[in-house]
Amino acid sequence: MSSSTEWRALGTRENAWAYEYRFSPKATATTFAVRMANGKLAIISPSRHTSEVAFAALAKHGDVGAIIANNGFHHLGQAEWRARFPKARCFAPSAAVARIKKKSRTPLEFEPLAELAELTGPELGFREVPDTKCGESWFWINTGDGHAWYTSDVLVNLTTLPAFPLRLLFTLTKSAPGYSVFNLALKFIVKDKAATLRLLMEDLEAHPVTTMVPGHGGLLTGDAIAGDTRALIAAALPKSR
Repeated sequence: MSSSTEWRALGTRENAWAYEYRFSPKATATTFAVRMANGKLAIISPSRHTSEVAFAALAKHGDVGAIIANNGFHHLGQAEWRARFPKARCFAPSAAVARIKKKSRTPLEFEPLAELAELTGPELGFREVPDTKCGESWFWINTGDGHAWYTSDVLVNLTTLPAFPLRLLFTLTKSAPGYSVFNLALKFIVKDKAATLRLLMEDLEAHPVTTMVPGHGGLLTGDAIAGDTRALIAAALPKSR
């Protein structure tokens, strides 16, 4: 996946795309673009330092109607996307807003994420994780080939570990390398990891995944991804006594 121009189409309905961007010299994240019921696009985790070529490529798929900070950490592209699309509505989980206002250099106002439901339609769904430390959410859309999922900072697929000492934290929490529950991030984002993972499992059962777009790392596709994801989450849950 390109970090500068490519929006990778997901499925056959032309209603979902993924775009990898660099938010620091050695770290990337992924933007998830999905078509809402009104035909406009929702941009989840808007990319930072987006090129004109990338904006032009996205414009071929429609106008942007919503810009979403999926949690209190994925907000670095908000200002530039709002400037580019001033008529777009901006949403964030309620628990994310305080952190974003504290960390952002630009004053940002948000509508509650729950109000995005006015725009989504039957093919696009989302979940605002309850009772978090700084907001978290995930999204899914029926692409015609099953469901494409964006799991924010709950699941990651990092191929390499960061430099020491952060490398040690990733290793100790089993957050990388490879497709993993992002245990390190969950320590800072949610209050009850087990409850969050069980809720994710319920939503995955209701909307089976065929394309997984983690907030960080390469996307995964194929018939096996649903079972692999269930197994990954089950292994991260506390063992019952």
